[in-house]
Amino acid sequence: MKIDLIKNKNKDKILFLPLGGAGEIGMNFNMYCYQNEWLIVDCGVTFKDHQVMGADVFMPSIDIIIENKLKISGMLITHAHEDHIGAVHHLWPFIKCPIYLTPFSAYLLKQRLIDSGLIDRVQLKIVQKESKFNIGKFKLELIDVSHSILEPNSVLITMGKEKVFHTGDWKIDDNPAVGNKTNIGRLIEIGKEGVSTIVCDSTNANVEGCSGSEKSVENGIAKYIKNYKGRIFVTMFASNLERMLAIIRLASIYKREVGLIGRSMWRMCDAAKNTGYLESTTKIYSEKLLRSISDEKFLSICTGSQGEPLGALNRIVDDIHPHISFKNGDRIIFSSRKIPGNDVNIGSLINKLIEKGVQIVLPKKNNIHVSGHPAIEELKLMYSWIKPKIAIPVHGEAIHIEAHANLAKSLGVKNILKVRNGSLVEISGNNVKIIDQIASGKLAVNGGELIPTDSKLFKERKRMLFNGVVTINLLIGDTGDIIELPRIKFLAVCYDIKKEQLYEFSSFINEQIRSFIPIKTNNENQLKDFIKKKAKRYLQNNYEKNPSIILDIIYIAD
Repeated sequence: MKIDLIKNKNKDKILFLPLGGAGEIGMNFNMYCYQNEWLIVDCGVTFKDHQVMGADVFMPSIDIIIENKLKISGMLITHAHEDHIGAVHHLWPFIKCPIYLTPFSAYLLKQRLIDSGLIDRVQLKIVQKESKFNIGKFKLELIDVSHSILEPNSVLITMGKEKVFHTGDWKIDDNPAVGNKTNIGRLIEIGKEGVSTIVCDSTNANVEGCSGSEKSVENGIAKYIKNYKGRIFVTMFASNLERMLAIIRLASIYKREVGLIGRSMWRMCDAAKNTGYLESTTKIYSEKLLRSISDEKFLSICTGSQGEPLGALNRIVDDIHPHISFKNGDRIIFSSRKIPGNDVNIGSLINKLIEKGVQIVLPKKNNIHVSGHPAIEELKLMYSWIKPKIAIPVHGEAIHIEAHANLAKSLGVKNILKVRNGSLVEISGNNVKIIDQIASGKLAVNGGELIPTDSKLFKERKRMLFNGVVTINLLIGDTGDIIELPRIKFLAVCYDIKKEQLYEFSSFINEQIRSFIPIKTNNENQLKDFIKKKAKRYLQNNYEKNPSIILDIIYIAD
C-alpha cells in the first residue's frame, strides 16, 4: 500500500506507527518517525491464531516498509522475549538495518542469526544497560525496569523537542531475586525534565493491586522443596531466567541436584553462563543423567507448562521421553500462568499427571508465580513519576487498552489515544491524533516461507479441514475427446462413499465436459473453471459439502 507518510513536511511533528502489539498481547512492532527517518522498537512474534491452519508462528506484515522504501535508521530491542525479538531473523532481510540491544539479548539473538545464516550480514550494536546513544536522528536513553527476563529496558526517545517514554514490558519489583530493579529515581527525574508522551504496557491494566516480587516467588517455591522427600519438578517459561537462577540457588540450599529438561531451558542456561549471570562451573545435570539422581536429591526444571502436545511435560507423562518418566510420589510445581487458549491442553496434562500419582502444586492460592507486567497500582506510580501529557496504551487487547485509557484519564492525563495495529499517529507538542489507518496484517511461518494469513493457502487449508478434498482427473486424447470417464476420489468428505455414487458423479462431470465444446489446449483454464463450478454445485446439492477440488487434465497421445 503506497502512502505519502514518508513526506513528513512538518518536521517538528512525530509519527508513531504500531504494526503489532496494539489490540493484542504479543507480536510487538513499533515505529517512530522523525525528519523522515524511522526507528523500529522491538520485532516480535505471536503463537496463537486459531483461524489459521497449519501455522504456529506469526509476525506483523511490513509491506508499509517495503513498498514505501522507508529509511530505517535502526532497530532497538527492549528485551529478549519472543514477542519482542522472535521475528528479527525472519524480517531483517527485508529491513536491513543495524540492531541495538543489551548483551543478554544480543547473545540469544546471535544464536538465531547463526541458525538462519544471517550472522555475517546483520550489524549488531551491543549497548550497555542504562546507556545513552544515538540511532540516526533519534537520541535514546535506556532505563532499567523489572520484568520476567534479564536486562529488560524502557527507553526515552528524544526527537527534536519531543520526548517519548516507551516503557516496553515492565513492573515494579523492589526485591528481585536476580535481575533489574526499576530505576525509580531516574524515572522521577525524567518526569521533572518533561515528557510529552508515554507509550505504555497495558497487559494488566484491568488487574487490581501490584504484580508481586520474584523474591516472594522464590520463597513460595522454597516451601514446596524444603521438606519433601520425593522427586521435584518445576515447570515454567524458559525465558524467565531470573526464576530459573533462583530455583538453582534453592537446589543448592536444600542439597538437591538440579537438571534441565527442554531445549529452550538449555538455551537460556547457556546464555546466562556466557553473559555472567550464572557461574560456568555450576553443575547442571543433562536429561540423560537425571536417572542417576536419588529421589530425595532430584530437582528438575522443565518446559511444557502450557500443555504443548510436543512439550517436555507431555512427552514425559506419555512415557515417550527417552530419559525420564513420572512415577507415583513425584511433585510438580507449576510456576507459570495459564495463557488464554491453552486451557484444554493444560487440563489434559494435569489429568494425566494425576493418573500417574503425581502431586500437583498450582499457582492459584500458592505464591509460586507472579506476572512480569504492571497492575493498576504500579501504573498509577509510573504516571505519577513520568507525568506525561499524552498517553498511548499498547501491548494489550481491546479490553486492556480500554482499562488503561480509563485509568490514565482518572489520573489527569488530558490527551489519551486508543490505537490499534496500523494506526498512524501524529504527535505535536501536547496534541496527538490518528491521521491515517494503514493496512496491517500478519505473516505466518510456513516451512521456510512467510505467507500472509489472509492468503488463499490458509483459506484452502481450512476448507480441506472441515469439508475434505475431491480429486478429479480428466484423460483427454489428441483430438480433444474424453478417453474414459473422469477418475474421482473423495478424501475425508463423507463417512462412506459407494461405487455407484462415484459413478454418478463421474458421469455428471463427463456430461459437463462434453457440453464444453470444443476442448482445446488453449481453453484449458476455462475448462477447469467451468468443471470446478459444476462440481461444487453438484457436491453442495448432493452432499451438502463444499470441499476443496483438485482438478488435473492429463493429455494422452493416441
